[in-house]
Amino acid sequence: MLKVGDSLVFSPSNKTAVVKTIEAFNVPHLPLSAGVGKSTGFTLDEQIFVERGEVASLKESLPEVTDLFRANVFWMGKNPMVGNRPYLLRLATKEVEMELAEIHRIIDAGSLDPVMAKEQIEKNDVAEVTIRTKKPLALDCFCDCDITGRFVVVDGYDVCGGGIVTQVLDNDQETFRREARQRDIAWRRGEVQLGERVQRNGHNPGIILFTGESGTGKARLARHLERRLFDGGRQVYLLDGKNLLLGLGSDVTEQDKEEMVRRFGEVAQILLRAGQIVVSTTNTFAQADHQIISTLVYPHQVISVHMSFAGGVTPEKTDLRFLESDDLKKAAKQIVEKMEEVGVLL
Repeated sequence: MLKVGDSLVFSPSNKTAVVKTIEAFNVPHLPLSAGVGKSTGFTLDEQIFVERGEVASLKESLPEVTDLFRANVFWMGKNPMVGNRPYLLRLATKEVEMELAEIHRIIDAGSLDPVMAKEQIEKNDVAEVTIRTKKPLALDCFCDCDITGRFVVVDGYDVCGGGIVTQVLDNDQETFRREARQRDIAWRRGEVQLGERVQRNGHNPGIILFTGESGTGKARLARHLERRLFDGGRQVYLLDGKNLLLGLGSDVTEQDKEEMVRRFGEVAQILLRAGQIVVSTTNTFAQADHQIISTLVYPHQVISVHMSFAGGVTPEKTDLRFLESDDLKKAAKQIVEKMEEVGVLL
C-alpha cells in the first residue's frame, strides 16, 4: 500500500522523498492511496533523479542491497557458463554486468544426480553458484519476495539462463555500504537540491581518484586537472588525504588506516552533495582503499586514474592509465573526455 505522506527510500541509491500525491486518470478526486496490482503514478515532494531499476520502498521494509549473492541457476545457453567473463543480469527492470564468482554444486537436470567435478555450467545444468555484480543492486531472497528475487542472465543478445536469489552474502565492503545507507536515509537536507546545483554549475558532482607509486607524477597531474577545470568554470576541489591528518584525522594512528579512509570518504561525499568535483591524490591510500571510498560516495560517479613508470602493473578496475613520461596537457584532456563520457561534465 502506498499513501500520500509516505516516506520512500529508493534503493540502491538511498535517495529519499515523501509522496505528495497519488495520480489517477479521469477521476473526480485524486485518491489518497494505491494498492497492489494497480498501475499507479505518484508525485514526490522534491525533484530527485532515480535511475531505471531502482526499488521504491518504505523505510520499514527495505530490500537488500548487495553486489555478492548465492543463487540457483538453470542454464540454457549453447555455450557453457564460465567464470571470469562478463554477463548481463536482468532483475525486474534493472540491468547490471555480472560474473560467475564460484560454482558450489551442479545437478544434472535429466537424472537429478549431483555433478561435483565441473568448472563450467553446461546446457540444461542446474547449479548452485555465487554471483558478483559490477554495481550494487536492490534485491530480495526468492523466499521473501519472488518478484525481486528472480533474474535472467543474458549472454550477448540471448537470454541464456535464469535463477533465483537464495542468500545475500557479506563482503569486505558490506560494513561501509550499511553505514552509507543508514547515513543517507537519515540525512537532513537543506532547501537547495542537488539538481539545482547541477543546473547552476553546469556539471554533475564526481570524484577522480589517483593511484600510483610515489614519483609517478600523480600530484602534478591532479593539480593541473584542478586548475583546468576551475579555469573552465567548474566547481572543483583538490582533496588530499594527508590534509585530513592535520585536523579531522589527527587522533587516528597509522595502525587504524581503515578509519582514516572512512573519514576521507565521508568528507568527499559532503563535497559531492555540495555539487563539487573532487580530485583526490595521495600516497596514503591504495587501490583497495579507493573501493571503500567508492562505496561511501555511491551513487556519485567515480573515475580511477593510475600513474606508473614504464613497465608498471595497472590495477584492475582502472578507468585510465598514464605513464610518468606522458604529456601533462594530453593526459588532463583525456580525463576531461572521460568525465564527459560518464556524464560528470555535461
